[in-house]
Amino acid sequence: MDFGGANLEQAKLTGAQLASSMLKGVNFHMADLFAADLQNTDLRGANLSNSDLRGSQLRGADLTDANLFGADLRDGTLMTAAEEGGTKVVNGGSSSLEVERGSLKGANLSGARLANSVLTQTDLTGAILRNAVLTDADLSGSMMDGADLSGADLTGASLEGANLGSAILTGIVCKNTNMRGVKLNNTSMEGVDLSGADLTGAEIVISVDSLPEELRDTIRAHEKWMSSFGAEGKRAVLDNAELDNVDFSGINLSGASMIGASLTGARFLGSSLNMADMSGANIYKGRLDKAEMTGTNLAGADLTEASMIESDISAADIKDRDGNPTGRVWPANLTDANLSRCNLTSALLCGANLSGANFNGANLRSADLSDAAIDGARLQGAIITEAKLPS
Repeated sequence: MDFGGANLEQAKLTGAQLASSMLKGVNFHMADLFAADLQNTDLRGANLSNSDLRGSQLRGADLTDANLFGADLRDGTLMTAAEEGGTKVVNGGSSSLEVERGSLKGANLSGARLANSVLTQTDLTGAILRNAVLTDADLSGSMMDGADLSGADLTGASLEGANLGSAILTGIVCKNTNMRGVKLNNTSMEGVDLSGADLTGAEIVISVDSLPEELRDTIRAHEKWMSSFGAEGKRAVLDNAELDNVDFSGINLSGASMIGASLTGARFLGSSLNMADMSGANIYKGRLDKAEMTGTNLAGADLTEASMIESDISAADIKDRDGNPTGRVWPANLTDANLSRCNLTSALLCGANLSGANFNGANLRSADLSDAAIDGARLQGAIITEAKLPS
């Protein structure tokens, strides 16, 4: 059957047998396609926005460039009277999808059984996939910003290169899941176990607001403590906390205690960390560009491959209770810190204690190390072009 280009807006097509039909460019906006058989149909460029596709059969359908914005693709069962008496299921079988570059923006696929589905480079922005079964599905390159995947089973699925920014991943099942190169910016991952996923090259950024309540409240209380000069809130003690990939950019954590904290991949872009204690912290591949870190304690910290471009890690001026300078300074402490392959371009390390620090392969181009203590510091392979070294 060829319905190409037809206008079937709001049509009642419950249980319709449309398998192998030509439906290219058809307007199904708000149509009732509950339990319809759409297997092997040509739905290229079709408008299925806000349509009822519950329980429909879509295996083998070509949905390239189709619009399924707000479509309801949850499971649904169509029952009819059986000749021998009683009832029978009309739409049994798989509901897997095959979509390339299509749009499922805002579609409701809660609980849908989509094992082995192909949804490559598909727009799933804001889609609801709660408790969906996506085992062995191919979602590579898809846009999934703000999608709700809570409780979804992604065993064996491929999400390579997918954008999961601000998505909800609470309770997802990840076993042998390909998440290479995915973007997880500000994604809600509370209680999520990604140990069974391949995250090679993934970009993971976790917002403070998506942290567990206790950690989030500790950080917000510290901000209040700083802004009120100690009259309100409370100093943050985050010793040994798991804070990998958290984005602290622009947050004032001056004076906070983060001794031994795990901060792998964490971001402190433009943050205030003056006089903070980060001794022994793991800040591998951290982003601390333009951070204010005067007087910060980084003794024994691991800053391998971190980026500290234009950060200020110089000595802090000590002031009295009225905010007046006392003429004394508190040097930043980087003794025995590992800064191998760290990018310290144009960083200020004036008067810092760098004794025993490892700068092997680090980029210190145009950095200022004047008056710094560098006894025992290792600088093999470091770039020191135009750097100011202690006399």
